[in-house]
Amino acid sequence: MLTLDEIRDLQFVFIIGKGRSGTSLLQTILDTHPNVLSTMESPFIILLKKKYFHLKKWESHNIDAFISDLYEEKKFKHLWNIDSKELRRFIDQYPLNELNFGILCKLIYLNFPSPFKKEKISLLIDKNPSYSIFIKELWEVFPDAKFIHLIRDYRDNIISSRKAFGHKNIALTAQTWVIYNTIIDTLKEKHPNKFFTIRYEDLVTSPENFIPEICHFLDVSFRKEMFDFHLKTSDLFHEKKSENKILTDVINTIHLNLLNPINTTQINNWKNELTQSEIQIAEYIAGNTGKKYDYYQTTNIRKFNYFYISSKTYLQLKLNNWITINYYKSPSFIRNILKSFSTSLFKWFNFTTRYNKAELQLKKKLKK
Repeated sequence: MLTLDEIRDLQFVFIIGKGRSGTSLLQTILDTHPNVLSTMESPFIILLKKKYFHLKKWESHNIDAFISDLYEEKKFKHLWNIDSKELRRFIDQYPLNELNFGILCKLIYLNFPSPFKKEKISLLIDKNPSYSIFIKELWEVFPDAKFIHLIRDYRDNIISSRKAFGHKNIALTAQTWVIYNTIIDTLKEKHPNKFFTIRYEDLVTSPENFIPEICHFLDVSFRKEMFDFHLKTSDLFHEKKSENKILTDVINTIHLNLLNPINTTQINNWKNELTQSEIQIAEYIAGNTGKKYDYYQTTNIRKFNYFYISSKTYLQLKLNNWITINYYKSPSFIRNILKSFSTSLFKWFNFTTRYNKAELQLKKKLKK
């Protein structure tokens, strides 16, 4: 059991970038380290920050409310596999008058049941692409937090997003790639020591070079067994396949590659799987940003239609990000009203938005 001083000193590292850029692969590799704990994806830090971050004096009823709100987050509830009563008993081991929001978040992470053997935890890893637009908010809670920025060729990212999530709008996916990486790059310029940037292609092509570099950035020792993560994930997946159908479905549809050794099979697939017109619109939107990371264009087609599509998706995503950020900054009762309204729109009119789709898909899986 860690002391409160040791918990305060625990380093938080967030793996960010556009989703489908290899963030889950890197998260799993790092989780094999005995001193590193990496968890499943859940946005509960940002979700609960508005209500609890500024709470100075914690009492028993605050802890009860905190845990209750925590389990309202669907990904946490169904994927983290933490018993609420056990979590409460774990929290109760620490003096109530010395707790704060940041410490409570760390206590939750420390309860995550990693499949890999652990010794004394010195580092917490959170892989969450959506946190790319919440870096400043995360720094408010964890001022010493570091970030690993993972980047992938935007054309392969488009293919992966289409296969995993059914994202058919090439322009929208490319524009999301640009906006996420631009936000991160802007903060990286101001705080270069807080970021480690790596391309997915470099990670899987030369892991023997880049994994030790990442370990050095994280101030943990490199272990050769980090390359063998797939042995444990594959055994665990087949062993637990019938116990958690939601997790099984997530792996089958989104993270199947985690059951295999590090490989380069997902590089440059866009050359065969994207049409020429899809390549043109993707490179028109993301080409200039891609050059910064040595993703070079194969076309240079300028059409007014591309300008229109690019401008439209840019404004759409800016609005979506503004709505998302302010949604999480809103009081919980307002969020509950909006969530209920969004769910009703889907039930009544089959109207799906990015704000209700994931939760409703999860509900469908639970009914099966």
